[in-house]
Amino acid sequence: MRRIYPICLLGLLFVLLVNGLHAQGTVRGTVMDQATRETLPGAKVFLATREAGGEVDEEGNFEFEVAIAPPFDLIVIMFNYDTLRVNVTDMSKPLKLGLNGKMTQAVEIIGRSISEKEAENPLTVESMGSIAIKEVAGADFYASLGNLKGVDLTSASLGFKIINTRGFNSTSPVRSLQVIDGVDNQAPGLNFSLGNFLGASELDLQKVDLIVGAASAFYGPSAFNGVIAMTTKSPFVHQGLSVQGRVGERNLAEVALRYAKAFKDKNDKEIFAFKINGAFMRADDWNATNIDSTSQSLVGPDNPGGYDAVNTYGDENLTPGINNAASSSGRRTYPGLGIWHRNGYKESDVVDYNTHNIKLSGSLHFKILKGAELIAGSNFGTGTTVYQGDNRYSLRDILFFQHRLELKKEGKGFFRTYFTHEDAGKSYDAVFTAFMMQNEAKSDIEWSKDYRNYWAGAGISPSDPFY
Repeated sequence: MRRIYPICLLGLLFVLLVNGLHAQGTVRGTVMDQATRETLPGAKVFLATREAGGEVDEEGNFEFEVAIAPPFDLIVIMFNYDTLRVNVTDMSKPLKLGLNGKMTQAVEIIGRSISEKEAENPLTVESMGSIAIKEVAGADFYASLGNLKGVDLTSASLGFKIINTRGFNSTSPVRSLQVIDGVDNQAPGLNFSLGNFLGASELDLQKVDLIVGAASAFYGPSAFNGVIAMTTKSPFVHQGLSVQGRVGERNLAEVALRYAKAFKDKNDKEIFAFKINGAFMRADDWNATNIDSTSQSLVGPDNPGGYDAVNTYGDENLTPGINNAASSSGRRTYPGLGIWHRNGYKESDVVDYNTHNIKLSGSLHFKILKGAELIAGSNFGTGTTVYQGDNRYSLRDILFFQHRLELKKEGKGFFRTYFTHEDAGKSYDAVFTAFMMQNEAKSDIEWSKDYRNYWAGAGISPSDPFY
């Protein structure tokens, strides 16, 4: 397999070179409504000879290469607008093309975003399209899924957000399923998806469908609470270079890049396309600094022997036979001393709050038969973040690989196989780690004995340092 990739890359570079030799230039511009001056995403622009063309992107822009020199005619079409024919004499400047809208007496709906089979069943589908994804004002689109009907969003950290539906709120969404282009995106070691931390790049998303109802009949028992189905953009439809940047509080910085290109045969039919995606995010995560006593703590801040704090680990009273000096234990009691706790470690000293995330993906698309498409793709994700489960976990340098091979024909069916690999990296349980560090310093029994002797012999006050 290692020898195949260089050959593929050399072949791809050769195709790009040949394609560039045949091109005479690039025609680019913007399509808008003549009256309102609003851009018209989805409009089609092509040569009058049908030899080249492209689709207007979400921002109203188009760009494609032509193999002839001007002058030539362009045709612009858009549903509910008059067809425009314009003569191009100069390709050095972007074109601004305005379409005139036409009145429609009746509208017939001939399609919908879900299949007929899904429509016949008790499913509630909430969708977020590419334009809505692009206009998200938050740190990422995933957090905005919490604004959809029937969705409850939990933020365990800046890098890890959990989607819950049907009233089952949890920090471990094991009963929800997340799929990207039909492929299960869960991390095998955790048995659920890490939000979009190991998901798709925002620039490459065509839409996100959230199936809120019980969807196990379609997707299996893991989808008892619902399904988050992400669909990425086809390189045949969405071509060119896209770049996105975002900055915010807590030193948040994010940048993403997408490039896609399609190639045609001598009959002007698209036969091959590829796309590559890269995304990087870094931020300073929220610090857990609550040192108030927990609801399970038997004592509070006024206890001279300490207490179980919320964000301090290792101070829990897990061994009452050692840490409980009450008279009921049958041992000697000490005035003013009830239960004592080890000092523990603050979470800020144990957990890495420097969140970062890198996502890379690429795919090759071949049209091998009429209406059939062969897809070979790979996704890679890595990073560091905090996960809240039964305990607090520091996910450090976690690695995630996913490879997909699929043959599909729209409206007919598909064959898909995929492979997922995960490496936990340097991840650890912050609570358990604190206990292990304390035991390495001194065992609970020895520490308790030293504390009791010090209290009985020399006296102690809450301000005295003792470990």
